[in-house]
Amino acid sequence: MKVVLDITRLLRRSSQATPTGIDRVELAYARHLLGARHYQDRAAFVARVRASTWYLDAETVSAFVETLVQRWKLSEGRITRRELADVERFLELEPGSLFGNEPEPPPRSSLPDVLPAVKRLFSPVNLLPRLLRPRNSQGAVYLNVSHEGLNSINGVRSMVRGHGLKPMYLVHDLIPLTHPEYVRPGDAEKHETRMRTVLSSAEAIICNSQHTLNQLSSFAERNDMGVPPSIVSPLGVEDEFGAGEPVTPEIPPFFLTVGTIEPRKNHLVLLHAWRVLVEKLGPKAPKLIIVGRRGWENENVIDIIERCQTLGDHVLECNRLPDVHLRRLMKQARAVLFPSFAEGYGLPLFEAMALRVPVICSDLQAFRDIAGQAPRYLDPIDGLGWARAIEEYAKPDSEFRASQLRQLAGIKMPRWRDHFSIIDRIIDVVADAGEVSASPGAWRPAASFERSKALISAGERVDAGRSLSFAAAHPHSSTR
Repeated sequence: MKVVLDITRLLRRSSQATPTGIDRVELAYARHLLGARHYQDRAAFVARVRASTWYLDAETVSAFVETLVQRWKLSEGRITRRELADVERFLELEPGSLFGNEPEPPPRSSLPDVLPAVKRLFSPVNLLPRLLRPRNSQGAVYLNVSHEGLNSINGVRSMVRGHGLKPMYLVHDLIPLTHPEYVRPGDAEKHETRMRTVLSSAEAIICNSQHTLNQLSSFAERNDMGVPPSIVSPLGVEDEFGAGEPVTPEIPPFFLTVGTIEPRKNHLVLLHAWRVLVEKLGPKAPKLIIVGRRGWENENVIDIIERCQTLGDHVLECNRLPDVHLRRLMKQARAVLFPSFAEGYGLPLFEAMALRVPVICSDLQAFRDIAGQAPRYLDPIDGLGWARAIEEYAKPDSEFRASQLRQLAGIKMPRWRDHFSIIDRIIDVVADAGEVSASPGAWRPAASFERSKALISAGERVDAGRSLSFAAAHPHSSTR
């Protein structure tokens, strides 16, 4: 059994200073395939560059991946002492009392250069042996976990048919289709093509939540397409987010929100809620730290942050924080706030819960799928409701907050090892489809690339909520 991971996105994004959420997912998959004994000598990698498909040497990919890990880790640490001091000053703390004496960030010139590793990947020394030796990828499982390249149906068709691959895809969300008002013009059409590619070619589909699978199934129904065998496996929270109860704050109460500043994240409801709190409580109102890069169409939010004098002493924008500092802030916060209008998953929310920090969030099914009943759920447009909840959680004797802390003590959040324990079994099933399909109802591979309801036999159809037939169908639980 051979597994081929598409790392096109990692190559394309390798020059960036820090990774996005999807970058982190593809990186986690690459490191798992390279490091797990289960895939020793069976993991391969592919990249599609300039309309060509390149098979890459696993040993050289390993060097590239580890260089990229170190580069991104050190780049995240390049936040300056001045920025950390701004946070401490905003929270009325003595310098160094929250973040300690941070060393000087590494100079940009000392960051690992990923270009030599990329050049080695595409050097004749690595590529020619691949081209000259007999192809051994026939029947391999092809993994695409980033949506990269899926807006070219013909490109995927050519690769899959030309190399006899069995495609598996990780679907992150359908937000461009369900909420096109929150994406750039043209993104909805591109994402529709991606989802059509997934539905028409997949041997198996992985969804990060039941909500995502339900939306994919609804899309298939509307477009008269079938749904290949599918399973839900939540993405993993890094091990650093966990272990230990949050530190009891000895500083003025503050709240944290994490996410790109863009319309979908709904920062406006928080800013208006804070205006209400400041007008009611004056200097005693709690504070808000906004952690996230500036996205697109955010002018109204930025105008309020920069120009509203009422909020000047109570709201601080912090474009980015390294994970170690973000964890420290989360542990001190009265709660972490997520007022989003739509989410495919919402990993920062689950990272906060893994730290046993209370969360107040929009009442979204994507959150409920993993978080269960523990969070405080609110309507994303209920500004006064958000203001009341924040005021309540800011009280030192808040019973609502104490109640959530008790629930969080029994929560077990999914980790990457949990995710991959499921994925490894799915890969084995897909790779060995001929043998498994002999068992009634266990598995049937895709009927053809142009998959539609008319081409799917009765035993092959998998409806929303139904998953691959093995014990991993319900891999995680919100409680121990």
